Amino acid sequence: MQKFVEAVEKEITAEDIDTNIEGCIGCGNCGHACAWYLVENDPKYHPKTRADVVRNVYKAYIDPVGKVNASLGLIKKPNVKDLEDMKDAMWACTTCGRCTLACMQGVSNRRMIRIARTAYDAAGIQPQIVQKIKNDCIVHHHSFGSTREEVFGRVLPVLQKAGVQIAVDVVGAEYLWICSAIGNTKVYETEASIMVSMLNAMGINYTISSQIVDTGTEMQAVVGNRALTKQYLERIEEQAKRLHVKGILLPECACDIRELIVEASDVLGRQFEFPIAYVDILAIDAINSGKIPVEKVEKTVTYHDPCWTSRLTGYIDEPRDLLRKVVTNFVEMTPNREYNYCCNAGAGPLRMFPSKEGEINLRQKVSILKAKQIEATNADVVLTPCATCYLSLKDTVKVYNLRTKAESLISVVHEAMMKALVKSGKQDIVKFPMNYDKIPESFRYIKKA
Repeated sequence: MQKFVEAVEKEITAEDIDTNIEGCIGCGNCGHACAWYLVENDPKYHPKTRADVVRNVYKAYIDPVGKVNASLGLIKKPNVKDLEDMKDAMWACTTCGRCTLACMQGVSNRRMIRIARTAYDAAGIQPQIVQKIKNDCIVHHHSFGSTREEVFGRVLPVLQKAGVQIAVDVVGAEYLWICSAIGNTKVYETEASIMVSMLNAMGINYTISSQIVDTGTEMQAVVGNRALTKQYLERIEEQAKRLHVKGILLPECACDIRELIVEASDVLGRQFEFPIAYVDILAIDAINSGKIPVEKVEKTVTYHDPCWTSRLTGYIDEPRDLLRKVVTNFVEMTPNREYNYCCNAGAGPLRMFPSKEGEINLRQKVSILKAKQIEATNADVVLTPCATCYLSLKDTVKVYNLRTKAESLISVVHEAMMKALVKSGKQDIVKFPMNYDKIPESFRYIKKA
């Protein structure tokens, strides 16, 4: 209990005390914005209930007046059993921030829940899968427990089969492209060749590092361990310096966008040393400048806003701009943009509640709200620029037997690009990166004629 209290005391700020702790008036309005509570109607999934774990610890163990009241028996002192009872509920949450939009006081229950996860980590009271993620990050620097050899051993053959060469360990490239563990573990079979093809065709001077196989996003978003997240960020900076790049390039991963653009400076205690570029923004620029041609794909599509890029980072109009350049018909979900319902998978639940054939788990049950959103659009495809959201949406359309398919946003951009390239006979530009000659021989699995 002492370790939990010490962690809370270390994490909370004056703003947390004034707004997120004392500012909560207990109206419960935040529950009307939370998919988990709306579907389950269970008090333990209410945003306030989860955030109250931190509030109650603060009031009984840290606040001077509260400590006196607790000693007199006027307020309850939380104990380890209380923490254990709320442990699983604390990770049945994507920390999506939708509850904050519903609060007239501006209280961030999201912030309280993230502090709680950090304190649970410090106290060693976590769900088993969260402990495994942490251990895998420590031992393998990969949140799914893969070694570098395993990652490259499964990804490079996929790229070789697709006939596209990725740039590895190129010194002096403009961007270091980094990929989260979920990207090179769960979606690489379909998405890796698409991403490489796009970068090669756009003429982006990029490289990946043979020393990085994860970004640390789950250490930050799921585990809540600042020290280990800091090590990941510093490792990225070290590799960027080793390869003499100018910036960091992120693929479609919502948690990475938030972590690198918004949270890195807070974790490091200083500014992250390199500017961040995002593949979808590069794609917009490439289309606008004529670097790559596109021919609109004849599909009716809808768009899922990843909470961590839209509501929490502000990428709202840009993906829609890109989308309208590559499809014939775009239909918005209702609600949408920053008010969109979460996919219910990021920041923990996808790992807490994995899919099992023949069963509907809690995460999938809660996703009925997202299923209804998608179904109401009558779209052929639901697109999203996030690997975790993509996996969750694929799962949701399957569980609820929807006619709509789930795909990544970059995949339909790639489809529109290839449609135009094939028509002009220029499809071979996807094969090689612009810096092919600088790739070490050991990583050249496709030879130029």
